[in-house]
Amino acid sequence: MHADMRLLYELQQLDARIEKRRGELKALDSGEKMRRQLDESRQRLERVKQQHQQLTITARDQELRLKSQEEKMRRLEADLYSGRIRNPKELEALQHEIDFLKQARDEMDMELLRLWEQIETTEVGIKELEEELNELDSLYHKHVEQYLEFKGALEAELAVQEKLREDLVARIQPTAVERYERLCERLGGVAVALVENKTCKVCHTTLTDYTYKRLENESGLITCESCGRLLFDPLLR
Repeated sequence: MHADMRLLYELQQLDARIEKRRGELKALDSGEKMRRQLDESRQRLERVKQQHQQLTITARDQELRLKSQEEKMRRLEADLYSGRIRNPKELEALQHEIDFLKQARDEMDMELLRLWEQIETTEVGIKELEEELNELDSLYHKHVEQYLEFKGALEAELAVQEKLREDLVARIQPTAVERYERLCERLGGVAVALVENKTCKVCHTTLTDYTYKRLENESGLITCESCGRLLFDPLLR
């Protein structure tokens, strides 16, 4: 058996741990979905605030128009009851105009009431959205804090494992490492197969006597006749 087979098997185990940590690092939730929800919540709040602002402007304009309407009605009523106008037709026309203005004032009153109800509704909506936004913001920042903590721990562990790999590779013959890495790429990261009771533990094929004798006696890299992986029997020296 090749002198570096035990080290190659250790390298495979280390590579498996490194790959697992890389997968865990990649799978970490950075909080991107929560951040999008936070942005959407901010946008909803901004839309409702703009709606509230526009409704308030409209309501104030309506109040000014209503005040102007009432002032005009008071002037006309003053004219009507002043006694200065005696012509019946003029008095009738003046009364019609006053009645028209009263009807318009009542409609403006109703519209103003509707506007203030909408303003109150948007104020409630703003308060609810602000509470939701504050809660989401708090959850998001806690999540990011945990994410950065986990990410940092995984990256630190990966750095240690990658240094161990570098040191381990330096102890193995370069040709053996090259063969191992080619097989890893072709065979899904499992280039070395354990042998137990003369059986390949990966493909479960029983080795021929010829192959096993080669594994016992030769110093080269011996592969499984079935799956093509490098064979390692921990009982052999």
